[in-house]
Amino acid sequence: MTNPLDASAFVGDACKLLPAGAAAELGFTEPGEAKNDTSNPACSWGIRGKAESLQIILGSGNREKGMGGLTGLHKAKEAGQLKFLEPGPDVDGYPTVYYGLQDRRARGNCDLSVGVADDLAISAQAEGYENEQDSCGTAQKVASALIKTLKGA
Repeated sequence: MTNPLDASAFVGDACKLLPAGAAAELGFTEPGEAKNDTSNPACSWGIRGKAESLQIILGSGNREKGMGGLTGLHKAKEAGQLKFLEPGPDVDGYPTVYYGLQDRRARGNCDLSVGVADDLAISAQAEGYENEQDSCGTAQKVASALIKTLKGA
C-alpha cells in the first residue's frame, strides 16, 4: 500500500477515530460507547428512539493474529468464516470491501471495511436503516471520517 495509515494511537479508545462533529453530522449526537472487551477495539453509537446504529471496529487484534487488513478478510472468506465478501468503492483513495456472514445490505445493514494499511482494516457497520443506499452511504461517510482522523493524527 502506498500511503499506509498508523492507527496505533487509537487502540486504547476506538471512539476517538470518529470525531463528535462527524458523528453528529450523521445524526449520532450521543457520545460513542467504547467496547474493548474483544481483541479488536470497537466503538458504537445509537440514536435514542430510532433503529439506526453505528459501530466502528479497529482490526488491530486481527493484525496481531496475522489476519489483518483486507487480505485477512479474504482469508476468512476462503476459510468459510465469512460467507459474503465483495469489493466496495475506494474511499479517499483507500480500498474497501463489503463483508459479513451474509449480505444484509438490502435490509438496511451495511458492513464496510476499509484497508488503511496492508495489515490493518477498520470496519464501519451501519445498521437499522431503511435501505442499502442509506446504510452503505453512512458507512462510506464514516470510513472517510476515519481516514481523515488518521491522516491528521
